[in-house]
Amino acid sequence: MTIGITGGNGFIGNHLLRSAIARGHRPVVFLQRGTSRVPIADLAGQFDAVEGDLLDLGSVDRFLSRCTRVFHLAGFNRYWSADPATFERVNHEAVRIVAEKCLSHRIERLVHVSSCITLGASETPEPRNEQSGFNLGHIPFAYARTKKAGEEVIRAFAKEKGLPAVIINPASAIGERDHGPTPIGKPIWDIAKGKWPVYVAGGACFIDVHDVVRGLWLAMERGKPGEQYLLAGENLTNREFMSRVAACAGVSQPKLRVPLPVLKAVGAAAEWMADRVTRKEPVLTRGMTALIGKYLYFDGWKAREELGFEAGPCAPAIQRSVEWFRAQRAT
Repeated sequence: MTIGITGGNGFIGNHLLRSAIARGHRPVVFLQRGTSRVPIADLAGQFDAVEGDLLDLGSVDRFLSRCTRVFHLAGFNRYWSADPATFERVNHEAVRIVAEKCLSHRIERLVHVSSCITLGASETPEPRNEQSGFNLGHIPFAYARTKKAGEEVIRAFAKEKGLPAVIINPASAIGERDHGPTPIGKPIWDIAKGKWPVYVAGGACFIDVHDVVRGLWLAMERGKPGEQYLLAGENLTNREFMSRVAACAGVSQPKLRVPLPVLKAVGAAAEWMADRVTRKEPVLTRGMTALIGKYLYFDGWKAREELGFEAGPCAPAIQRSVEWFRAQRAT
């Protein structure tokens, strides 16, 4: 069995790659042309790389011709892009190509890594699950919309064409080696530097990246084709999460709650400047502010029952994340 991994140099991807190597595999990793290999530079010689573009059929063919089972993690996880079409190309169009090519190459199993965001958000702290509908299509958040579209592609291919695919929806993953950093890792880094004295309403579900990787292997081994599994961790209010990070970092707790109208105004202005003037990622966007006050709480009962998956506490991951970011700052 040859394991293939797209996005193996991403946050979850580089942890999955390390896990695959530790399990005795020599994985084949698809590396999107132009992306950094720094996250996996220390693993050189322990995997085979195929460099290309997921929108290029030849690139995907070269990759899949060497694989028997595939984890598809490659995606564009940001709140903003100088080229908004990137979300559609990577999170939706590329997924269709991967699905089609997995069929033609007779891939034994495809584990498609989506996001908990496709299961929507609630106005109250009530956990959602795989049956919860997507209710964020009206907000200016291209990542959520396109990840949902990509997920629907996989679901359709599994149902209509027999693609042996399993969909995984991880909660907000945290931990070390977050080179990006991800939209979750960036606040941890800022808090650890003492640059986040405020908190916002709402909450989210946080999970150790090591638990996510364990869940992905369970999905590969035990997941039912055509099914969807949510990997949930701890549900925390934003203030609880930020306070835990601050405690680990030994910095002041966030004490000031910023009113939502102020944040919406700042987000709209910052995004306008980024779109028309700076062309650099803004500190706040309309998509971010649209989620403030909402709860992305989840219950992973299905993964517990069908995969035997149970996440541990997220405290160790917060600690490792803070320590890793601090080490990066010191180098």
